[in-house]
Amino acid sequence: MHDVFIHNAVIHDGERFTDADALLVKAGRISWIGPGACAPAHDGVPSVDLEGRTVLPALCDVHTHPSWIAATVRSVPCVSPIVNTIEEMIEALRRHPLAGRGPEAWITGFGYDEGKLAEHRTPTIEDLDRVSTTQPVFVKRSDCHSAICNSVALRLAGIEAGTPDPAGGRFGRFPDGRPNGVLTEFNAAQVVERLMGEPTFESEVEMMTASGEHFLARGILAFTEMMADYRQLAVYREAARRGFPVRAGLYLVWKGGRDPRGMPALTDEDRTGDHFIAGVKLFADGSVSGATAAVTTPFLNGSTGMVTLDDGALEAAAEYARTNKIQLSVHAMGDRAVGRIIDFFEDQTPWLEDRPSVRIEHATFLNEAQLARMNASAMRFGVTTQVIFPYAEIEGYRAVLAPKDLERVYPVRTVSSALDAFALSSDAPATAWADPDDPFVSMGAAVTRTAWDGTVFNRSEAVSCEEAVSLYTSRPMKVLPFEGVGRLAPGMRADFIVLRDPVTDDGEALARNAVSEVFRAGALIHRAPR
Repeated sequence: MHDVFIHNAVIHDGERFTDADALLVKAGRISWIGPGACAPAHDGVPSVDLEGRTVLPALCDVHTHPSWIAATVRSVPCVSPIVNTIEEMIEALRRHPLAGRGPEAWITGFGYDEGKLAEHRTPTIEDLDRVSTTQPVFVKRSDCHSAICNSVALRLAGIEAGTPDPAGGRFGRFPDGRPNGVLTEFNAAQVVERLMGEPTFESEVEMMTASGEHFLARGILAFTEMMADYRQLAVYREAARRGFPVRAGLYLVWKGGRDPRGMPALTDEDRTGDHFIAGVKLFADGSVSGATAAVTTPFLNGSTGMVTLDDGALEAAAEYARTNKIQLSVHAMGDRAVGRIIDFFEDQTPWLEDRPSVRIEHATFLNEAQLARMNASAMRFGVTTQVIFPYAEIEGYRAVLAPKDLERVYPVRTVSSALDAFALSSDAPATAWADPDDPFVSMGAAVTRTAWDGTVFNRSEAVSCEEAVSLYTSRPMKVLPFEGVGRLAPGMRADFIVLRDPVTDDGEALARNAVSEVFRAGALIHRAPR
């Protein structure tokens, strides 16, 4: 625990910019914040003059996949602007460190988006067999829902012309019925991905510990693991013992089917501490860019998406969450999927007091009528959304959405005004961008409502830079509280970041900003290279 006096700063306290320009830290907590001229005595306390630089609470990414981020060091990035054509993807995968290591070594990649590829099509086995015809090849799509593989991987998985599609998924096929290596949605992709086996406990701990600098460079000291299994709780706790600095709430993927006792019961120890089980997660639909989100207004291809959630499983998972005193999280991008969740829960009594009992993730087309129902319901809802998606994947969005529907996506201003438990997040690495969990890119996109290529989307839903910052600091704590985090106020943990550049009302400048220093419990634990 550290003491420090920070002064001559511009301070955003997590809710707004304040008149305070100094804060005093005692034993790792903020003891005072205000004008430096009025500071209490702090003789003997180290003093840091920030020379007018901006201080924010440490950031929280309340919907992300840190284990996937940590694991990408073993996979080939197939994201724009690194890979822009199928030919470049093939060449990149051929350079995988395990290429040529024998038939049991998998060549893996991540991040492709057919909308960003020059060919504007999804690669098939005809492409990936050019990478290898002796080793299995598996590449996750940018949304991390779907994937592609080569013929070796198909053969290992036993996927043939007569193999039926899994529930809630689809095996792509050539016109003659042969599988083409396209695996649409989780249940299809998992048929192949599970063949790679599970990493060892030690390798997971090492990967997570090594990823700490990645998150510090982005100013993130709290996040959620949105596709967890129970064993990862021990991974995080051991990584923390080895110096991993980020607090984490884990959401277990529901594997209990229709049995509310289909997963192990949780203990108080599981639910508490800096690394804890926060909830259980299900999927109600697919993705927008993949045209599999469950929507009311059809995509340009005439589809209204895929419903991937079984009512019996939803009921069982909800009972499990209630019994075990954790949140229920549901992936629901389309308005039809969101409506289904509201229908199911609006008359139920919340089972948690200090946080929403039900989280709706993504909520691409959440509308005012649905927000009104949520606010009027007995249930307490929280929502996370990812404006990084249209920023990074605008080609895919334009390919599947009519212009009028593109003007309805990610209504940040409307939701933020109507629902307190609302936050921005990254869903990294599940988007087609080389640095998908850079929080400043997300904040900037929420302000400018402009994609990477200059396309403007739904500008009426823009928020101010000040509010965008709050949606990565104090507002995530209303979705999932981390004790003492998210605001700069007396009694709070002294977890804060110093920015390289000032925050003005310029969203483009906010998107280019970066972290200069990170303080945890008042101690300087990260400084960006100069």
